[in-house]
Amino acid sequence: PHLLLFALLPALLTGDAMTIDTCVAKRVANQCLYLAGPGVIFNGFTAALFLQVYLGWSFKLSLVVGSVLCATDPVAVVALLKELGAAPALTVQIQGESLLNDGTAIVLYTVAYDML
Repeated sequence: PHLLLFALLPALLTGDAMTIDTCVAKRVANQCLYLAGPGVIFNGFTAALFLQVYLGWSFKLSLVVGSVLCATDPVAVVALLKELGAAPALTVQIQGESLLNDGTAIVLYTVAYDML
């Protein structure tokens, strides 16, 4: 996991962050925060509860696995929106939410892994 967290993921996130239009990103930042943070945390805990109930795992182990499973990555959606010429605000909102999803999932994974 350390190779992924410290070598590959920063390069991917930086490359995606460099393509975002900052003027539009400032306008949709609150929406991205509202969609990304609570959604990832809710999905992570829901997945952990499911794994705990149906597989009988401990909650801490279930939360580690749930934090890995909860982040969505809409790369295909963003590529399709750019190809179709959708509004820049929508494209940037989905890109920003994707970046914040990844960041929130990394934080949730780190906290859950340290609890384990």
